[in-house]
Amino acid sequence: MSGTGGPRDRESIDPDAPETAPVPGEEPTSGVGSVSAAESTEPAAPELVYTLGSSRRIKLREAESELRALWEEASREAAQVGQEGVLRLREINLVAYAAGEAVAERVSQVIARLAQRHPARAIILLDVGLDAPGVGATDAWVSAACYLTPQGERHVCWEQVTIPAWGRAADLLHTTALPVLVPHLPTVLWWPGQPDLRGEVFRRLGDVTDLLVVDSAGFTNPLKGLGDLAALVRVPSRNYHINDLNWGRLTLWREMVAEIFDDPARLDGLRRVRRLRVAYGAEERSGDSTRTAGPAAARALLVAGWLATRLGWRADIAGWETEGSTFKTLLSGPDPTTGSVELLLEPRVLSAGATGGLVSVEMQFGDPVDPVSLFVGRLGESCMCEARVEGGGEEVTRTLDASPVPEDRLLAEELDYLGADRVYEESLVFAAALAALPGGGGLAGPS
Repeated sequence: MSGTGGPRDRESIDPDAPETAPVPGEEPTSGVGSVSAAESTEPAAPELVYTLGSSRRIKLREAESELRALWEEASREAAQVGQEGVLRLREINLVAYAAGEAVAERVSQVIARLAQRHPARAIILLDVGLDAPGVGATDAWVSAACYLTPQGERHVCWEQVTIPAWGRAADLLHTTALPVLVPHLPTVLWWPGQPDLRGEVFRRLGDVTDLLVVDSAGFTNPLKGLGDLAALVRVPSRNYHINDLNWGRLTLWREMVAEIFDDPARLDGLRRVRRLRVAYGAEERSGDSTRTAGPAAARALLVAGWLATRLGWRADIAGWETEGSTFKTLLSGPDPTTGSVELLLEPRVLSAGATGGLVSVEMQFGDPVDPVSLFVGRLGESCMCEARVEGGGEEVTRTLDASPVPEDRLLAEELDYLGADRVYEESLVFAAALAALPGGGGLAGPS
């Protein structure tokens, strides 16, 4: 174990920068290319330009020596054109499990955009699938890349190893990753999609991992996925922390709700919450087709879990009742004299092109005769959100941009701190308990 912090690994080698490794079967490219930052919500984000060189297909056992040769060759080329030295930076080992070539391509693009903030030795474990031609996992592609300064000099450089496996060899991908890890750096395991938490690959990689990053928005079964993650949180012997990119997507929502109670006059209302309603996208319909988008259910349950654990609520073991398309259950508050809290989860059918995820969070609290209502929600189908408080003799409205956060920025924020997020873990456990209550099978929308 290398701990949760760990130093950066630095080598003063002037590198060339081959592009991220190609998908098996494709030819490597060379020249100068770019990774678009068009998805970023930061207004001044420039296009991220880096040099491209030839990615090398090698025998896996030669990965370390080939990477060294790649950097040394780049150093000689840079010296020939009079460029100053650059740092080969490796802050972490970033191991990503990619189920399929499309996921591997997306992961490669995220790693490239991530490198300026968290340069890493990136290792992509590519499960090509049972039906793909080929056997074993004995080959790999190694590549290195650098961002360019405005003067055309190489600036921050990183490296990537892609290890494909076919058929049953995919069950042994963990054995291919371990020898390629940089020993004294912390290791982050990023698993897009729903991980097989009981599988051998996950278990063995977990033995050397400091931080597991998942994305419950990509779970095929979000209710089961939350339950499995919560069970993992309760395992005292695990040696890694757990974070969820979906939790990062909720940051703005949590901030908007919390800021309402920065006013001391409203703070007492938190002890007298009577109703919490969370609306979220469960389907997107276009014409006669219906696409189920269950991941939004995980987001809604996490919001409910966050508020419940912060305010000391307890779940009612009686389970969920349904009123039309809305699911209702009662939560016990910390003070028996204030009565129960009514929790309503409302999956909604979204029109084609609508932004999925959360639609609104509504709370009713305070004096039962003159209650105060809090509403945080999207304005129509736009990316703007409105926070509004009404009642109790006041009305406050605030509007914020809630545009989707790019995946690389979500991951970068998780990597800023490799320690435990106790608020997330407690919220996750409560969310999983809500998902497991009787009658909640339809929370993720129609199957």
